[in-house]
Amino acid sequence: MRTALRGPVVLMAVAIGAAGAVSCSRSTPEKTAASERPTAAATEAPATPSGTSAETPTVTPATDLPKHAVAGKDRPSIGAGVTMAGGYTGKDFLSRLAKDWTLNLDKPVKQEMPNGKMRTYIHGRGGTGSGTGTTVSAGFADHTNLSSLLCGTGTDKSGALDFLAACTELDVAGIDHAKASSWLKQAERETDSLYKERAAETKNKKEYVVSGVFTSGPVVMVLHRTYDTYSLRILGHAAA
Repeated sequence: MRTALRGPVVLMAVAIGAAGAVSCSRSTPEKTAASERPTAAATEAPATPSGTSAETPTVTPATDLPKHAVAGKDRPSIGAGVTMAGGYTGKDFLSRLAKDWTLNLDKPVKQEMPNGKMRTYIHGRGGTGSGTGTTVSAGFADHTNLSSLLCGTGTDKSGALDFLAACTELDVAGIDHAKASSWLKQAERETDSLYKERAAETKNKKEYVVSGVFTSGPVVMVLHRTYDTYSLRILGHAAA
């Protein structure tokens, strides 16, 4: 059974910039999704506002997906998220997440993908209290059923891992939540360590790293880390 969503922690104030890795100061999921595409490990992001599309990278075979953190330049290509399960909209989960973490969810919007196809998204951001600075973006490849969930928070915020852990508790059938929780803790440790190592080597604070990929049931999970943001991506993995 899925564990209950973790509620807000005292003085929790998390902030996200990019939902994956490139920029470090964006504030809205819409901008994040559009601008992360050139360096994203997944091609879930929609096209740029100008309509310019980037080439879709070749999907990394499942057997070659990394188990441990790698530098951004070595990130795997997971492929665009596909429907996690027929009939699973994820909207009840989103409502609970929003309530527990004081998130304001926008109305669904359609956005164009790099391949020209349209996807529906529900974006959200923290309001006050525990939700301050957090962002969430849910994607629906068929406009109805959930295909992706991106959750973002600041690396230096108290309780950041709790928010990301709440996102791993996505209640689609087949996810091993105990293993997902353990993986997330390892992913945070490894990405933090590798980021510091890479930043020291290159003298570039804008380095970013990507965790090992976790597969469970109908999804894959991967954590991106920049100098001030974490971005957790949960994608329907039939395309992987």
